[in-house]
Amino acid sequence: MTQSRLVPAILLALVFAPAIHSSAQRPAQPKPLFSENFESGAIDKNLWSLDVTGNAILTVQPDKVAHGKYALLARCPTPARSIHAYLRAANLPEPLRHHLFGRAYVYIAPVVPDRHTVFIQAGTSDFPKSKFMEVATSHSNFQTTFTNDVDGGEDWHPGPAVPLGRWVLLEWEFNDQPSSETIWVDGEKVMDTPFTFKGATSDLVGGFTDIAFGFFLRGAAPDPFDIYFDDIALD
Repeated sequence: MTQSRLVPAILLALVFAPAIHSSAQRPAQPKPLFSENFESGAIDKNLWSLDVTGNAILTVQPDKVAHGKYALLARCPTPARSIHAYLRAANLPEPLRHHLFGRAYVYIAPVVPDRHTVFIQAGTSDFPKSKFMEVATSHSNFQTTFTNDVDGGEDWHPGPAVPLGRWVLLEWEFNDQPSSETIWVDGEKVMDTPFTFKGATSDLVGGFTDIAFGFFLRGAAPDPFDIYFDDIALD
């Protein structure tokens, strides 16, 4: 392993420090429960399924990476409305079903859609008729959201501007007992929000069985955009 490949491992230990420190008896894990660095150079069909609509593009490519040789690209090549391009994994490990920490290196260019756009979601199966928490944007700013597309409705909270044109270390915590979401960017906490839906504040999702990376346009994107993901980890 080269020195450059040691960096994500060191950062991973820091990312999941809150979970490790929550119990003095819990040993540190040498490897996260779920991870993907795309270094095979292709989408692993045993781990992922592709969910792509319209003319969106979802591929593993070597031209722009955070570490190693490959990263995932989700591309909206032309102005579009209500399309999505997701790399989706089902049947998450049981310890992640109600509380998980996540990490991914993310690069968005050249713009972020001036709409509600979802980049990461974790929740129940049967998307789009599902319940999930999401790392999203709204009008070029971060947005934390619980979405219930089964009964219809959501609880969302606005945040600071999304960094563009550079790789950032994006970390998040999804907790369903009680239901809340926290986001860090390059180690700095930028959002920490509880969720409420129809008076309830816990078990709003009911279990994180699926996770997806890419984009989901709720509305129109007037300009093309790219989003890259590298070194994904959940624990």
